[in-house]
Amino acid sequence: YFLLQNSGGFPKPSLRSNVFVTMVFLGKSVHLSHDGSDYRDEVKVYQQHCGGENLCVYKGKLLEGETFQFVSKRHHGFPFSLTFFLNGMQVERLSCCCEYKHQKRSRLGGRHGYFGFLNVEGASPCYRCIIAMGLDKKPSPPKRKMEDHEEKPVGSWRDGECSEPSKSSVEQKPSKASLLVIIPGHEESVVTLQEKMETGQECSKGE
Repeated sequence: YFLLQNSGGFPKPSLRSNVFVTMVFLGKSVHLSHDGSDYRDEVKVYQQHCGGENLCVYKGKLLEGETFQFVSKRHHGFPFSLTFFLNGMQVERLSCCCEYKHQKRSRLGGRHGYFGFLNVEGASPCYRCIIAMGLDKKPSPPKRKMEDHEEKPVGSWRDGECSEPSKSSVEQKPSKASLLVIIPGHEESVVTLQEKMETGQECSKGE
């Protein structure tokens, strides 16, 4: 309630990535004699959250092939930075843009690396990954739609010359012979041009 009251009713977004990382201890290339019967190695993982000091995110004793997990609390905008210690000695160092780059299985340090990534849950790509995958580009519209849109209507300019309208458009125009001629002052006597032409033809036949 206190958080909701201070943030105006909405919880504040987390500044940390809070990604669940699962890794495997692959073991050492050179095996030294262990004291007693304990064949486990002490593993420590430190993370630089926001460009400051390193904080321990995992500490434990592991056998070769055992998995371990920790939560990455990287601050947004800062790199994913890890330092691995094996029996008190620094053996691996990782610094990349974000946890998303290691969502697939990968081994640190090449063939002779001590650790490997198994799974990364809850990771989202940072801006660099988005650009690398091309997700920031808008998809271009298909060419077919552009060609259909460029179809020219009847009577438009083609190759610098005006094309003639189709016959159907000419037939739709009203003929001059069907126009009415109204003599002012004599509204009763409305004569069409067509009737005049017919009477004129009859007169010529009579003559």
